[in-house]
Amino acid sequence: CNSANLLRFQQHNCTTMNLSSLLLSAVATSAAASQSEFCPTLFADFTRRQLTTINSTTPYTLADGPDGDAKAKHVPFLSVSEDGLTGSVVVGNGDDGGVWHPMVASDDPAVVHFVTHIMVQDQDGNIVANQAMDPTTEAPATMTFNIPSTATELTPFEWCNLHGLWKGDTVSIDATATALADEKSAHAEVEECGVTYFAEGAWPSVHADFMRQQASTFMSETAFVESDSEKHTPYITVNDDGTASIVVGKENGGPMHPMNGVSDGDIHWITEIYVVDESGNIFTLISLDPTNVITAMYNFEVPKDIKSMTAYGWCNIHGLYVGPTVEIAEDTIPAVDSGKTSSAYGQLGNAAAFVGSAFIALFM
Repeated sequence: CNSANLLRFQQHNCTTMNLSSLLLSAVATSAAASQSEFCPTLFADFTRRQLTTINSTTPYTLADGPDGDAKAKHVPFLSVSEDGLTGSVVVGNGDDGGVWHPMVASDDPAVVHFVTHIMVQDQDGNIVANQAMDPTTEAPATMTFNIPSTATELTPFEWCNLHGLWKGDTVSIDATATALADEKSAHAEVEECGVTYFAEGAWPSVHADFMRQQASTFMSETAFVESDSEKHTPYITVNDDGTASIVVGKENGGPMHPMNGVSDGDIHWITEIYVVDESGNIFTLISLDPTNVITAMYNFEVPKDIKSMTAYGWCNIHGLYVGPTVEIAEDTIPAVDSGKTSSAYGQLGNAAAFVGSAFIALFM
């Protein structure tokens, strides 16, 4: 990539955004609508990318690793706690004299290299656990999760931003663990696998990897713009209460980007939206859940000290798009009320008011 054309994204020290409230709002709204399809949608998209960008019809396994100590570097290994209630996945075999998968955080597309997600699948093919990884944390990439009471077998997977989807050995859940069914029921609330969010430290690396894919997959050294596709462009509207709203696509009769999950049959959605200030610093980034959503939307608090905002959106099929920059006039953003929250659930479809399939057809 031509570094002259890349924004050098850095972490913003903005403290106005209430991340905890954002996550609670997003998760609660999605859960209220219906069970999330985020995890099977994400896994299906990884499978698609494995074919289209890695040229493999199946996930890689230990047999696909290089010879020597690094053979298992990409392989996720799953272990189960003695009480059968929790599982842990670690990527690599450094404990056995091998190599952990690196976690290299960078704002340079030529350098960034990390495990972006760890996922676990049960005996029925359901994704029961998922975690977005932070490359600023020391290797190995690790996830701990509560085991659903219905699980009899669990298989770990990981996605490496450079080397694709990898599958570990399937682990059987000891039948004696069924004696703990009552205890496991206490974990029922976490059995639904939903959207997880990149930590703030990961944001520059996420952008760098998008730029890497933009160049290698979409043959562009820069993000696409409004003139390339209004349907994919994230537009910012500044509100009077110190917040702003982003919509991907042209409202009021223009083309809108679809939010199609696995049940829609054509997986096509805006996976992430993020916003930068006048210095190119990311001050908010969110992953979107396509479940029961017809429009990619994001509401957020505007930091009081910024002079401009520019939104980016990643489409799983068509790459990175940047919207028009919005200038912030001095003293137009009021002090942020700590009670305000941000939300990133999109515009939810309501079966009583909408015919979802008709809207999807319009947006395709």
